[in-house]
Amino acid sequence: MTSVTFDADDEAFMRDALALADAAATAGEVPIGAVVVVAGKVVGRGMNRVIRDGDTTAHAEIVALREAFRSVNNYRVPGATVYTTVEPCAMCAGALLHARVERIVWGAPDLKFGAAGSVIDLFAETKLNHHARTVSGGLFADASALRLKQFFARKRDSTASATSTFKVKTATWPDDHATLKSIRFEVFVDEQKVPFESEVDDNDPLSIHAIAWADGVAAGCGRLLPDGHIGRMAVRKPFRGQGVGAAVLVHLMERARQRGDHEVVLSAQTHAIGFYEKFGFVVENDEYLDCDIPHRDMRKIL
Repeated sequence: MTSVTFDADDEAFMRDALALADAAATAGEVPIGAVVVVAGKVVGRGMNRVIRDGDTTAHAEIVALREAFRSVNNYRVPGATVYTTVEPCAMCAGALLHARVERIVWGAPDLKFGAAGSVIDLFAETKLNHHARTVSGGLFADASALRLKQFFARKRDSTASATSTFKVKTATWPDDHATLKSIRFEVFVDEQKVPFESEVDDNDPLSIHAIAWADGVAAGCGRLLPDGHIGRMAVRKPFRGQGVGAAVLVHLMERARQRGDHEVVLSAQTHAIGFYEKFGFVVENDEYLDCDIPHRDMRKIL
């Protein structure tokens, strides 16, 4: 990384990137923003859209580059400067090199994934074919880092409040099958039109079940199979949006840890992928239909 002096234009463009980071946070995404500038003009803007797009490659730098390619009608942007609020990861650094970006200016260091010196430095790798002319970090670093700190603090607080609103208790199929079936039939059979005969299976007596209770009313449930598969996550309509699903999920993950499991997996309906990603689940494999409902497999290391 080459140290340079930042000028008023650099600060103005980085403020644009910070505004995009704020927009990402508002949308529930990690607050990182980026802009691509050619000849003093912004030709590409991007913010993190990983959850929104269901695309792990939708980092701010990648999104900004894609817009820039469309703007200049070229798959490269030679002579461009890219401003990004956080040090690029290896994926983004590689994309910036392939795009022939001339200059990169970034804000806060990324001590876990940074590929401009914090973990590795791809920009200094002499074996690579192309190199940016200058790569400079630290512009508005405190402002960028504060956004990240505040975002993850709010996320922790919301998760804590979500999982404490309801009392979640471990249940067994022999003792609680009537309650579990009433929730699942209401959500899956009545609402989603899942065939009645598909809702209860041979795994139920073998599974660890969880039920969320609100003032004596069963609000939601889920189950943990012996192989670490979390499923049958169901929340009744009156209790949605209040943290019931989060409470059940956290309870089942904790039971898996207590059992000694090293990972958990689940089959998520595609509309719920963003919910599970907030708890660290990662999408695997292609979309498929289960009872005519689109699903994606997801996994989380415990």
